[in-house]
Order: sequence, then structure tokens, then C-alpha cells
Amino acid sequence: MPSQLGSELKQSKYRLLGLVGQGQFGRVFCAVHRQTGRLLALKNLEHQRFPTHKFLRELRFLLSLQHENIVTCQALEHTRTGRYLVMDYCEGGTLRNLMSGDSFLNLPQSLKLVADILAGLDHAHSRNIVHCDIKPENILLNLQPSGWTARISDFGIARLNQELVERGTGNTGSPAYMAPERFYGQYSPASDLYSVGILLFELITGHRPFSGTPAELMSAHLNHPLKLPDSIPPAWQPILITSLQKLSARRFRSAAEMLSALQIVAVEQGFGSLLESQANVPLLQPKRPAPVCEFRYQQCEPLPHAIAHLTLAPQVNTPLQRSHSIPLANLCWTTGTQVAHQLLPADTLTGAGNLRQTWHTVLPSPVQNLWLCSQGCFAVTFEAVYFLPLFNQAAHPAPQLVTRPDQDFVVTAKGNWLATLTISASAEFNLLEFWHFSEVNSRFKLSTQPIKLALEGHPSSIKLIALDSRHVAVASGLLSRSALPSTKSEQNYSATLIEGFTRRGDRLGSLVLPVPIGQVIPTAVPYQLLATDSQNPQSILLIDLKPFRIARLGIEIVPELLLATRWGYILADNEGQIVLLDREGQQISRIDGPDHITAIAPFNQSNLLIATWDGERGNLYTVDLMQLDIDLLF
Repeated sequence: MPSQLGSELKQSKYRLLGLVGQGQFGRVFCAVHRQTGRLLALKNLEHQRFPTHKFLRELRFLLSLQHENIVTCQALEHTRTGRYLVMDYCEGGTLRNLMSGDSFLNLPQSLKLVADILAGLDHAHSRNIVHCDIKPENILLNLQPSGWTARISDFGIARLNQELVERGTGNTGSPAYMAPERFYGQYSPASDLYSVGILLFELITGHRPFSGTPAELMSAHLNHPLKLPDSIPPAWQPILITSLQKLSARRFRSAAEMLSALQIVAVEQGFGSLLESQANVPLLQPKRPAPVCEFRYQQCEPLPHAIAHLTLAPQVNTPLQRSHSIPLANLCWTTGTQVAHQLLPADTLTGAGNLRQTWHTVLPSPVQNLWLCSQGCFAVTFEAVYFLPLFNQAAHPAPQLVTRPDQDFVVTAKGNWLATLTISASAEFNLLEFWHFSEVNSRFKLSTQPIKLALEGHPSSIKLIALDSRHVAVASGLLSRSALPSTKSEQNYSATLIEGFTRRGDRLGSLVLPVPIGQVIPTAVPYQLLATDSQNPQSILLIDLKPFRIARLGIEIVPELLLATRWGYILADNEGQIVLLDREGQQISRIDGPDHITAIAPFNQSNLLIATWDGERGNLYTVDLMQLDIDLLF
């Protein structure tokens, strides 16, 4: 983010969160209104490319467009060096981002997005405004629980482009989506409908009807006949044929007419209303199956008990570490009420399967979660949080009671501190508390006064996430307006509230994810989360909090386990299928692993420990991903 712009906006109503886009006429920033907390987009319009007199003349048209499928302009912000349109913010990015990803949209959702675009165009055309540059890059997306809402952007800029064409400065627009008459400087509402037809063709088939250089595209749009591949269902072919006629008079007479034709076919095909998302098929499907790797392991040790949690971390700055000539690592796991601990050579996993050489600590109730730090281990049960100082294995020190809340609670930890949040549905407030390790007496103590939160969500929807060494996030479900209080459950949630706090207890602000989430974990990227998509089981969400962006990714399994590594993500289902993704969320490989996986722990960049249990017996596998046929740089 340019420091000059940030300093200029310090006295304004908006605070910048980050750069989210670069357009033909300037940059687009994610910003928050300082008083209301509302997210907005600030679009910088450079003086050299966007002269003031033309900008002001076109701004009145842009301000007249108020529709749910159009990115509307809220205000105008001036600084010493530029002007900024204050626009609606779309956290889902562009349709181009979605189309160029690793997954295909299902047909109902593709048609729904086209219906959104047509509804927005109908509104604009009724005000005699022609967009002239409909393309995936100019379609922004807002997430909703079962899909997306499409919103048309750059109306004012596109209208100005047309005036430049009339003054003889050359054709502007995107040749791949331009109607034939646009190459001669002519336009009408039918020109936009031709572009929508190209976009619909691309959404259904994965490619455009014409390709090549700008000159070749011009020739194709003007002269080449339209060829419909067999992959386009016959029911939708007449709509494409009509919208892609060379002569504008032969196309649909209006956006409303094209939308009506889509709706009629949708009903005939059993899709129902296109203006509502469909959820009867997977929302996203991978464009190509991930390469399947045979499961191979270096070690396999039988397990006497089921492992519920498994974690590995380097062992540093301890007396036991300094007494060894080679680096060691901590391996911890839980079996019911027991926490087991073992020290291993840090450069390999040699000896990881020798579970008899371990130290066991028995807690009063079953362990629900486990975190390792340099001083020891946090173990969370139903009633309390314990700290186990593991560095002195010979002394077998007793576990320390950190806190015993009088209500249900969730916990997160990072390094030598942890945060607890009560989640009782009957209490008026939820209490957020921070604890840190005191080097003086080797004890944990409360570092701040408890923070009172009034969370709407059911306890099952509340999560606490350590974002980094200084910040935590609280996630809770938000009920849809149609849900009755008596039916409050996780299935009713239409959104997720995320609130940020520092370890000192200062509130940073809040964001609303327009989708309900299930599991959620932090990733190696700062202020980024990976979450399961509650209403789309074969999708995951990659959530950037600063600036705020959400990418929905289609995968081949319904993940039960999520793990983040430095190189990407590991997902596993109940049937032993393991999917590896890179940091951008692209599928790298799928491993046919063992059945009944209960826990996975990454180690040393390319190594994994995988625990299984079928109800009677199980195994602990040591796997080196570098020994598998995986196209990944570790």
C-alpha cells in the first residue's frame, strides 16, 4: 500500500486495508469507514488518464445506478493528488478469478450469475446507459451461502470509453467479448447482450467461441459462423444462437427478454428460479482430477489406543535439548485422558513409531485439544486447561492447572500464551481472557481484564483462532433474518462474524463473512484462514482478513481434517483420501491413504505422521512426501 496515499487519507473517513486491484484508470483499495466499520472499495482515478471534466460529466450517470447487481458509487473522496470513487465492496473478487481457477462452476450457478448480470443490465439500459465492456474482469462477486451474487462494475468508465471512440481515439473494450458493431464505434443495448452471450458460452464450455489476436477476433466476430460444441446442452443452444447474432436487430430486444428466456428454460430443466442459488449439485467441481499417488510409508507402528490429537514441534532452549548433540523435536498425542510425549531427532522421524519410549500424563477427563510450545504443552479438557512442562522428562512434573472456567469454553494458544472464551448460551456475556507464561515463577497468569462479548451464535458455531503472536480472532455464527429464535442451530446461520483482538485486550474491529463456516484454522500466510464451507461440503474457503477477500475452492473430497503447512494445505476425509493443495489452493495430488484417519501432523517440511483407528486397532504411519510422486517444491 503506497505510504503517500495512506498518509493522505489519515484525516478522511476511511482507513485503507490493502490494495485489491489494478485497473486501466487506477488502483482499487479495500477500505473501512472509520465510524460505521463498513467495508468499501476506494477506486483511484488518475488525472492523466481520467480528465476532470469528463469524469464529472459521467459521474452523474454512475450515481444514478442503484441496483443489487451493480457495484454502486456511494461517494467521492478528494485528496491532494487524486480522486477516489467510494464504491460497494465485493469480497469474492472478479468472475475472471473464479473462471480461471482450478474448478468449474456447476450449470445452475453459472446460469444464476448470467441472470444477475442481465438483471443489472436491464436496470442500466432503462436509464439509457450502455456498458460497452461486459467481460469477466468487470463482473465482481459477493459470496452467499450457496454461491455468489454477480455485480457489474465500471459502468461510468465504460460509458466514457464510448465517447472517446466517437472522438476518433480508437476502439476501446475487450475484443474477445465485443459485438461486431462495436469494432466500428457503434453500440446499443444489444451490444451488451452479445457480450453476455460470449460470457455464457465460456461459462458452459470453459472457452470462448472465438480466439486469436485482436485482428483475428475482429474478423471472427464479423464473419465467422457460430459453432456450438456438443458439450452445450440442447436446451440452452437457442439462447446462445439468438444472443450471438451478427446483426444486432436479430438478437434479444432487451436484457429483460433474454433473462425471461433463461428463466423459462431453467424451469423446464428443473432448475427453478435463476435468481436464487441452487444447491442440489456440488457448487464447484475440479476441472481435472488431481494426480493420484500410491500410499507408501517409511514406518508403521501398531497403536494400543486411538490417537485423537497429534502434534509435532521443535524442542528449543531446554536443558534436555542442550544435553544432546543433535536437535530434538517434541511429539505429543492424546489417547482419551492421557497425554503422551516423546522426543525425536529433529532431522528425521527415526524412532517416531517406538511408542513405548514415552512419557504419559493422565488428566481428570478426556483431552479435547492440544498445543505444543517451547516450554511444554497445553492440554484442553471439557472442564479445564492444563500446562504440561515437558522439557524435563526425567522429573515427570505434574500438570499445572491454568484455568477452570465455570462455563463451556473454547481455547487457542500461540507460543507461551493462550486465550479462553466462554461460550455458554444462557449467559448474558461471553468472557474473553488472555493468559501468559511467567518466567519468574514458571506459572501462567491472567494478563488482562476479561473482555465482555455478546455473541449471537450458538455455542457450536463459536471459534477462537490465534492469528499470530499478538492477535486473536473470535468467529461466531449470525442467524438469517428468517430464522426463528426457537430454531437456533448451526444450520440456520447465513453468515459468520469475525472480531479481532490484541493480546492486551484491545478490540481491532470486525468483519462479516457472508457464509457460515465449519472448521477454521490459521495458515502460514499472515491474517489468512482456511475454513470448511458449511453449506457446500466439497468446497473450502481461503479467507484473507487484511485486505478482506474470500476465495471458494472446489475439492474432490469432503474434508474432515484441515492442516496448514509452509508449502500449502493438507485435507483428509473419513475414507483415507488425502488431498494436497499449494498455497494458492490448487490441487497438487491426492493420496489413497489408510482408512479411518484420526490425526495427521506435518513435520520437517515434507514429512507426515498419520494415525488411524478402526474402533479396535490402529497404526501410526511415518510418510515422506518427497518419496511420493508429487509435483511440489518443499
